[in-house]
Amino acid sequence: MNAANHPGSLLPVNIITGFLGSGKTTLLRYLLEDPDFENTAVLINEFGEVGLDHLIAREVSEDVLLLDSGCLCCSAGEDLGSTLLELLDLRRSGEAEFDRVVIETSGLADPGPIVRLLMTDPGLGRHFRMGQVVAAVDGINGAETIGAYPEAQQQIGMSDAVLITKVDLIPEERLAALQGVVRTMNPMVELIDRSGLKTFFSGTVPSDRRPTVTDAHDHHHHDHAHTADVISFVVTIAEDVNLKRFIRWLELLLTARGKSILRVKGLLAVAGEERPRVVQAVQTIVFPLDSLGCWPDADRRTRLVFIGKDITAAAIERSLRKHAILGEGVQRMETA
Repeated sequence: MNAANHPGSLLPVNIITGFLGSGKTTLLRYLLEDPDFENTAVLINEFGEVGLDHLIAREVSEDVLLLDSGCLCCSAGEDLGSTLLELLDLRRSGEAEFDRVVIETSGLADPGPIVRLLMTDPGLGRHFRMGQVVAAVDGINGAETIGAYPEAQQQIGMSDAVLITKVDLIPEERLAALQGVVRTMNPMVELIDRSGLKTFFSGTVPSDRRPTVTDAHDHHHHDHAHTADVISFVVTIAEDVNLKRFIRWLELLLTARGKSILRVKGLLAVAGEERPRVVQAVQTIVFPLDSLGCWPDADRRTRLVFIGKDITAAAIERSLRKHAILGEGVQRMETA
């Protein structure tokens, strides 16, 4: 075997997958905080036309690239391959330094095409090797999500390990039941906790342990490849908002429409505060609005990404105005 193509000399490409709100970005931040993962290139793909994850993750690592081409599993053969080769060119020229790649998939992505690309593309195979696939499963909503969305089932089926998140918020019997569901779907999967994530990403997986990748993903039937009625939009608010009023509005909204809103995520400009708050909500649960160290770019407006079903940007605007989140007088709100 040519020394240049020896597995030890190839750059590992690991994947973090998981459904919307399962905690993928939190796990990524945790991983990148370790000095052993300092030389890591990160590729983040998000559902919808506007992505915000890269803004939140950038505080941990400046080497974050956002693939904004839409659904990663439908563009992996083109966008992902070319991006990996572009990263390789930057590494060769000395403009970037990394010894591994981590891909965070969209919450609605099937990681199968990514795995297939990395394991079969001869051009990539000369420089990269398939690492580990870890799926984050929401301990609170995981069982319901798995039952309702085939994407969540695909993510677990393609994974080498599953990390159940938010375990401190659920009783042990509920955790055990969810673990049983996961093992039923993928008997080969390894159940790990957060402390084992870094160790798991340091190794390789024997080919006989990886579930078979089928060709069932048909690019000519894109409407059926994902949950057809799931949409995303971003709401931008020009004025700083009152924090208490905003939290009260968001809690009321999710109490009323939580089953329709899969995810709310974004940056909040709070009146009287210099730093942005990170908004994270999954269905009926609002997580603490922690502050970032600083604004990640020059745009200091509130930006909120909504992902859900049977919900529109116009409905959110009406609700914001009804609850006076936009302040007094003439207000401006943009949607995209």
